[in-house]
Amino acid sequence: MLVVHTGIVLNVKSSGTKRHLGELPDRLRKHGIAVAEIVTVDDHRQLEKRIRRFVKDGATTVLVGGGDGSMAIAASALAYKDVTLGVLPLGTGNSFAQTLGIGTDVDSALAVIARGHTRRIDLGSVNGRYFANFATVGLSAEIAENVPSAVKPVLGPVSYVVGGIVPFLKSRGGFTAKVRWKGGKLDLRTAQMVIASGRFFGKTPVAPDASATDGKLAFFTTEGTSHLEVARMYVAFALGLQTKLPDAHTFSAAKIRVKTKRKEPISIDGDPGGTTPATFRVAHKALRVFVPAGFTGENT
Repeated sequence: MLVVHTGIVLNVKSSGTKRHLGELPDRLRKHGIAVAEIVTVDDHRQLEKRIRRFVKDGATTVLVGGGDGSMAIAASALAYKDVTLGVLPLGTGNSFAQTLGIGTDVDSALAVIARGHTRRIDLGSVNGRYFANFATVGLSAEIAENVPSAVKPVLGPVSYVVGGIVPFLKSRGGFTAKVRWKGGKLDLRTAQMVIASGRFFGKTPVAPDASATDGKLAFFTTEGTSHLEVARMYVAFALGLQTKLPDAHTFSAAKIRVKTKRKEPISIDGDPGGTTPATFRVAHKALRVFVPAGFTGENT
């Protein structure tokens, strides 16, 4: 049995929490995980407050159930602390869980936690705010802002398609941006950018060499801004072929500065994260997490 001072915080607004809440105590016992307390919350402010309370009370492990937005809050609360995060993938996208090699199955996630293998991974930050897995600038950020939280438990991943219809149809010509990093620069017009500290954006690696442990952020964008070009980019992402597009730009860096002609929305792990201009930084080995044996952060 995993015997540690452990607390669990579950975000009931996440799409899978209510579905699994009633059976969770039995699943914990099945995997031999002893917990001090199970707490449910219904917003990110309460989520962060309860995580910090567990830490203050001496917890060595905190399990968090929710989606990528919940994991961003957990990452921020636990960054550089001697506390291990256990991820229960109960959200819509669960990109962070996939980056950790956990996948989207709750029983598999509990099995990983019960085995007790841990690793310190990188986080990202934008304008001083941590993110667990990825941040976006432009259209994807608009889409994230247009998905009502009440819709996610009903429609799941399809909610992003529904929420994206209006921003997609309204998008006109993208935006002009200047991107700077050590040893490189990029001036272009684009519809969106992805900056990842982890490996996955949705169910696809941001780039073939994207890693959660190499001390760098992975950057991806394309120069296509028409409706057809943006649709092509999303289809390519779904097929894992986005870096093969002729107008694709990818690179890795520890620090990336983005300036845009007009202010553009930023999303961090699917939640609103301010606007440009923005400075993205990697927070190397900032978070300790439970991972499968053999996890490297690169080949999940």
